[in-house]
Amino acid sequence: MKHLITITRYEFRHFARSPFKITALLLFLGAAIYGLQNGYELFKKQLAETENIKSKNEETIAEVISWYDAGKKGPDDKPWIDVTTPMRAIWYAPASAIKEPSKMMPFSIGQAEQFGYYKQVTNWSSTFDADLSEEMANPERLAIGTLDFSFIIIYLLPVLLIILLFNIGGLEKDLNFDRLVQVNNPSFSTWLLARFIFYFFLIIALLLVLMLVYAALTNALFDLSGTFLNMYLLVLFYTFLWFAVFYYINLKGKGSANQAIKMASIWLMFAVIVPGATHQILSLKYPASYMTDYLDASRDETYKIYDLPADTVMKKLLVHYPELQATKLAKDTVMDEGIIGNSSSGLINKLMKDAAKQIEDSNESKNQFIRNTSWINPVNWFQNTMNRLSETDYYAYQKFRVEIQKMIDKKVKFILNDSWNKETIDREKFLEYVEAFKTETEK
Repeated sequence: MKHLITITRYEFRHFARSPFKITALLLFLGAAIYGLQNGYELFKKQLAETENIKSKNEETIAEVISWYDAGKKGPDDKPWIDVTTPMRAIWYAPASAIKEPSKMMPFSIGQAEQFGYYKQVTNWSSTFDADLSEEMANPERLAIGTLDFSFIIIYLLPVLLIILLFNIGGLEKDLNFDRLVQVNNPSFSTWLLARFIFYFFLIIALLLVLMLVYAALTNALFDLSGTFLNMYLLVLFYTFLWFAVFYYINLKGKGSANQAIKMASIWLMFAVIVPGATHQILSLKYPASYMTDYLDASRDETYKIYDLPADTVMKKLLVHYPELQATKLAKDTVMDEGIIGNSSSGLINKLMKDAAKQIEDSNESKNQFIRNTSWINPVNWFQNTMNRLSETDYYAYQKFRVEIQKMIDKKVKFILNDSWNKETIDREKFLEYVEAFKTETEK
């Protein structure tokens, strides 16, 4: 034990006298802080925006209630608005689907900049509207150009380790006194391991300090789910794997240059070539335009619905929503084309749900392909796992889309049932709408 401590002290002096290694470490730490700050700023921005949305919704509710209390049907400057009708009352009842920003976002931005995190839902909405995803892209694609903490860990940490470790054991061989080292140390592998351990604990300790600071800022540190601990253990495991690979290279190495070339080659293979090749195969197998084709076709069908005569729309609605047979409108001899026109969103909702399912199925096939290649593409697995722990992965946004669709379904159901029953909406009924459209976090 005393011998190992002596070796560690020697390595500390060696590190302190190497301005190149110190500079590399400081640059890495600077990049890590920059990446963490990017994630933290995005977290604060989304948190502030969601709070602003909730505040505006409360103002809208208060304004509409004031109309009811004053016996008005809407704002004075908009006489065509009548909140005593189901269509207008439901339109004004706030239905904001919000993906609450994850407290773990500083550690992996993932797809948080690619997909929307809130949506003002109407009966005409769909889960793949432009405000949710400006560009239909592969679900595993990272936001290009974003320098976040996960990128620093996944891609730049191994580069730092190459700089810190490439000449350990190799320098002695370059200067031909490796045999002297073996004479003074019973085991060359133990001597090499002790020097590696110094850098291992130096890196993981510095990363722990940085991660603790930002976990405390977002309160992720105090989350009883243990997600922060899992994130740190993942980073620890990833760091350990690279140390293990580089240790073996140095143990069998023939000099600093030989070791550096092997280290760089391993990094290039697993961080660049394999992920790039996998992504290329994925792009050929599942073209990006494959998803937009479904949406284009669905939009074309939507325009056709708008052109249908009212009696045809009514017949189709009665087929898809047989419960409407018992409503007042279905029993009337005179058709109300205004109600039928507003009800066409029920047909469009069915159409867009079918299109969305095809897109989700396509995405799931793509994600399954990615999972199947994890054994040859471990870097991608670590990246996706960091995204999952930060709730910025594809499935976090898929869950958000499911909540949006539930809210759309509620709006359509209320509009169809209450409009077809020709209900007059009062203050109490409006508040029922408001309560029905609240998310779980708002209740």
